[in-house]
Order: sequence, then C-alpha cells, then structure tokens
Amino acid sequence: MTMTQDLDTLRQLEIDARRLMASAWDCDAAGDVCERAEVLSDQLSDPQHASLAEACLGFAAYLSAFTGSRAGPVQQKRAQLIALLDAVTEQMHRLEDAGVDLDLPEDVPEHGPMLLDPPTPEAHGRVPAPIHDLPLPATKTPVNTIIFIDPSGRDAAALGIALEDCGYVVQPLLRLDRQTGQLLGQEEVKALILPAAALDIWSKLAQLDPALDQARRRIGLFVVSRSDDPRQRLAAAKVSADGYFVLPADVDQLAREIVATLADRLDPYRALFVDDDLSMTMVVESVLRRSGMATRVVHDPTRALEAIESFDPDVILLDLHMPNLNGLELLSLFRAHPKTAFTPVILISGDDDQERRFETLTAGGDDFLKKPLRPKHLVAAVVGRAQRARWLKRALSVSRR
Repeated sequence: MTMTQDLDTLRQLEIDARRLMASAWDCDAAGDVCERAEVLSDQLSDPQHASLAEACLGFAAYLSAFTGSRAGPVQQKRAQLIALLDAVTEQMHRLEDAGVDLDLPEDVPEHGPMLLDPPTPEAHGRVPAPIHDLPLPATKTPVNTIIFIDPSGRDAAALGIALEDCGYVVQPLLRLDRQTGQLLGQEEVKALILPAAALDIWSKLAQLDPALDQARRRIGLFVVSRSDDPRQRLAAAKVSADGYFVLPADVDQLAREIVATLADRLDPYRALFVDDDLSMTMVVESVLRRSGMATRVVHDPTRALEAIESFDPDVILLDLHMPNLNGLELLSLFRAHPKTAFTPVILISGDDDQERRFETLTAGGDDFLKKPLRPKHLVAAVVGRAQRARWLKRALSVSRR
C-alpha cells in the first residue's frame, strides 16, 4: 500500500470507530473495527509509520477485550478507548503534516545552520574550508557509529580517539538537517551528539519526521555545551537526552559515560505492571513492548512480590484500586523489599482526587497517571523514570570504584 492509500484506509477506520463510540454498542461492528485496526497496524511496516502502527495496535488491543460483549465498555473504559483512538488520529495528522517545509528562523542561511561559532583562522593557523568543499559522509556507515554535529570538528576528533578502543567510530557533521535524520535511521548508527544550540532544530525535525522519532527510540542522544546553563540543561531534559556534557571535558571520562549509557540501551528497559484489569494490562503491555521495553504483567496483586525474584524491573506500574491488596499497600511492600526499595513506582488510577494523588506521593510513589491513559504519556513516564533509575545505578557504580 502507498502512504496515500494507508491514510485513506485509516481515515475510514477512524470514522467507523468514532461512530462506534458515539452510538449504542454493536459488538459485530466492534469486531470489524478491531480486525481492521490490527491489519492496518501490521501493514504499516515502514519505520516512518511506526508511531501510527503503535497507536493502531494499542487501540485494537484494548478494543479486543469488548468485541464479544453485548454491553460494551462503559465510563472509564469507554473513555480509555476514545483516548487511544485520539492517539491514532494524532499520529495520522502528524503524517499528513510531515510534508510541510521546515520553518527555520529567518536568519538561518540557505545551506543550513552553523550551530556553533566557526573556528577563526588564528585558532587553527589556517582558513577553514568552505562548507561545500568538505566531504559528505560515506554512503556506507561504519558499524557502531556515533554522529557528532560539530562545525569545528575539534571536539569530534578528540572524542573519536577516546572511543576507538571501545569499538566506536565518531563521524562529525557540520549541521543538523533532514539528511541527518535519514542517516540516523541506519542500524550502524548508535548515538547522536548535539550542541545545545541545535536542540530547537532537532525538536522541529522530530515533529515533522516520524522516522526521526522512531530512530530516537533506538539510539542514544547526548547534548554538549560550552556553558553549564540551567536553561540548556532543561532543554536537553525536554528532549529526553541521555546525557549533558560541558566542554571542554575529560574525553576519556566522557567516552566511558557514553559507552556505559549505550550499553544500557542495548538492555531494554523493564517494566512490571500490576493490575487486575485484563483489558488495561493488554493495552499497556502492547504499547510498552512496541516502544522496545520488556514487560511483565501480574494480575493478582498478592503475587506481585514473587515476580521480582525472576524479573528485575526498572519501573513498576501499580493500579491504585485492586482487590485483596490495593496499590498503596503494595507500594509499601515494594518499598520495604531490598530489591525494589529505590525502584521508581508509578501509580495509575481513574481518580481525579488531588488528596489521593498527594497520598500516593507521600507513600513513596514517584508518579501518578490518570486514566484514560494516552500511549505517548505512558511511554514518556515509564522511559523517563527508567532512564533516571539506570543513570543512578551507573553513578553509584562509578562512585564505588
């Protein structure tokens, strides 16, 4: 199928799904919509369509729990279905808008932005070569490549020497543009290093190109700056950078931190989800798995502690309302267990009670998500907490040496 055909099929699917949500429940129509969503998810194999495929699969997975029900979903469950359908619509609109030209600032030259001040002739003892005279990156990218946006080339060269012994090759590029996005899609590329000045352009490219968002899930992202500006650190945090480094720095230490972080990325984040709602666990598990995470689901809260003996989670998700053992009680047990005393815990509930939220945080919870869950909010919360948990483990490991 062409992308135009995909979108036409998806538009009709969305219309039928909205009609299903707005009228008396028809389980036959629900089964038809569910099957079409699953088929469309499988057909969207292009990496550029990965976010859309994930949204379709999440909607189909949750809808499948009600295809045999004559009553259908009610209240929060129907709201959850609508939220998942909204995520499909959002990704569809994103693809429709992906052909819009990038709206760069007016003062950016036509050949692309110079992201850092170019080196002066005095600094190098020679006049730097014009941009168009510099060699383009090779068509075949070396294995274990790290792309470094570095107009001067000096920082990239120094880091490249430090990383050689670790099996990585640093490839310097002058600027960040759409061609860089295509390069990042290659399996050989393992990380991208950006100057802080390029973060705005990175965000714009990511909004316009779904393939870039997919590549970002696979590769490491590091930000370098000449100053330890809190605003720049905040900007790096907003794009979920794996590290922020102030240059000049000890390149050997910098290389060790990058290698350790990339090693973590090869080990998928692990999420343990405890909830007695089968339909909710189905959709959460499918969304997290499609985002590259390893998951373990426990439906009986009384057996949750058993799971951590064979599954070492980076993040734990707990439903607040469960029979026999509620989320707050289970949170207390996890906090008292040596293996999970410091593991991030995210509470999930349909309650909109601020007091209840405060109660979960004071009991040792790290975050609170309200149903209906949006896939991108769920993934962002889990990845953010898992990322920080891994960083703390690395920091503690370094401090003990």
